[in-house]
Amino acid sequence: MKKKNIDFTNSFVLVVGDLILDCYWYSKNNSMLSEKSAPIIKIHSINKQPGGAANVAKNIAEIGGNSKIIGFIGIDNEGIILKKLLNHIRIYCDLISIKKNKTITKIRIFSENKQLIRVDFQEKYITEKIDFLYEKIIHSLPYCKVLILSDYAKGTLVHISRIIHLAKKMSIPILIDPKGMDFKKYSGASLLTPNLSEFEKIVGKCYKETEILQKGIKLLSKLNLSALLVTRSKNGMTLFQSEKKPIHFPAISKITRDVTGAGDTVISIIAASLSIGYSLEEACFYANVGASIVIKKVGTETITINELNSALNFQ
Repeated sequence: MKKKNIDFTNSFVLVVGDLILDCYWYSKNNSMLSEKSAPIIKIHSINKQPGGAANVAKNIAEIGGNSKIIGFIGIDNEGIILKKLLNHIRIYCDLISIKKNKTITKIRIFSENKQLIRVDFQEKYITEKIDFLYEKIIHSLPYCKVLILSDYAKGTLVHISRIIHLAKKMSIPILIDPKGMDFKKYSGASLLTPNLSEFEKIVGKCYKETEILQKGIKLLSKLNLSALLVTRSKNGMTLFQSEKKPIHFPAISKITRDVTGAGDTVISIIAASLSIGYSLEEACFYANVGASIVIKKVGTETITINELNSALNFQ
């Protein structure tokens, strides 16, 4: 593949999905209470990052692409923080504030670069404003080149098949990061990007490479997908397309510090690449390189276009 610098300046992606505020509390060490043996964590720094669909939008912006994000937030301090974190020249926010829900927040506590515990606030967005969400999507679809549906099973995409139908009528590629045990609702999508664990929950445990290939082809057909990409951490990723042989992209780096948000990086690079005319195979190649960078970082991190281009020039 010809080596050159990629420029995503002219890409435009619509992102719809579950917005999450990711918080990281870092401790240099922890000690035990002698009386009850309860751990004492001394926090020395706190980092807050856009999570879920918000991290997808941030990933697109960091590689130089443009995105519009539609989703829910609560009317609370966490919602204000999340909006501020998304205040980027390349991110257009069209968020719906809902009174009775808190902004979904996850707090991960780390000590010596190891996660000790995760604390979650608010299980789902439950609202009567779903029709308002669809109105925003209908208005935005004509202006985008690719649609990402970022499903974290937090309530934003409860009627995802309706959104898929809308985008298909307009011939807009639909990329979905799936969640849960019901993949039928994703039927007809252009690309589904489950990780291996999510894939195996649907098709059953795969003990051999041949099982992954056979079950991938079968799932592709069953869900009437144009393509299926199974991300496999240290084993790279495998692309399935109808009428084509599966393509495997080997992992470039064997160093994995944290896979949190790596799926967001993958789908973001693929969407931005398709948006400016690259083929799906090229888009997946770039995404595989991007994933190899982000898994070396701790937390919900992104990569820059300079990091991506530097890595591509080493391939």
